[in-house]
Formats: sequence, C-alpha cells, structure tokens
Amino acid sequence: MDLNIVSKISIVNTLDNLDWDELEQLFLAVEWEGFPKHKLQQAFKVSYLVSLAYLDGRLVGCGRVVTDGVFYGSIYDIIVHPEFQGIGIGKMVMTDLLTKCSDIFFLHLTATHGREGFYEKLGLRKHKTAMGRYTHPAPAKAYLEEIADTKQ
Repeated sequence: MDLNIVSKISIVNTLDNLDWDELEQLFLAVEWEGFPKHKLQQAFKVSYLVSLAYLDGRLVGCGRVVTDGVFYGSIYDIIVHPEFQGIGIGKMVMTDLLTKCSDIFFLHLTATHGREGFYEKLGLRKHKTAMGRYTHPAPAKAYLEEIADTKQ
C-alpha cells in the first residue's frame, strides 16, 4: 500500500455529512459487533468532539471524546479500517482529539488488547486505579479483572 496515502487523509470534526451506514460498516470491518447504526447515532451526536478520517470521500477511521469540557473526558471508538491500518491514520485521529482536548485535566481511554503500545507512543500511560463496569458479559470478561474470593 502507498504509505503516502496518509497525506491524502482529511480529518473532519463534524457529523454534518456523515453517512451513518458507512460508520456502522466501519465498526463491522474491525469486528466490533453490537454497534447498530441507531445507537451509533445516539452516541456520536452527544459526543463533545468527533474525529472522522476520510480518504477520497470514504470513511476510513474515527474517534470521539465524551467530556465535561473541563476536568474529565474519555476517548472512545478509535477505529481504522483494516485495509488502512498501520500507516498513520489512527495517529492522525488521536493527535486531532488530544490536541483539541489539551485543556482537559484528565483524559481516559480503554485500549483494545495488544494496542497499548500505540497509545503509549502518543503519551498515554496506564492508570493504576482505574475501575470499570460492563453490562455485557463479553467485554466484562475481556477487560475487567476477576473479583478475588473474599469468603474464607
């Protein structure tokens, strides 16, 4: 693949012309199931900031931030289509989000397994006391530590 392709990527921070079917297909392309179009619309529309990566009008990457605008925020849905991974698009999306949220006191992100190094290169570090809760069993099993049996 032409590595100069990244110079043709445009980052857009508005949902005005987003094709919601294309966004849903992007999630499916990275095997993130359970993100139907109507729920993606709800989530992306209430986000503080979105970063959409386009190549010749095709959506090839995305990311978003949910925040109170001052103290705390979370970065979600950093996705690059598999055909375009490893050439810098994810870095472009993350740099856009981090730059535009540089005044936010604390930004949190849950990395997909195996991608921690990517985020470390962008200045993020592991959080020693992060806690979480998932209402669905698959991500709970994948991302949460087992509770130690305290009954003895």
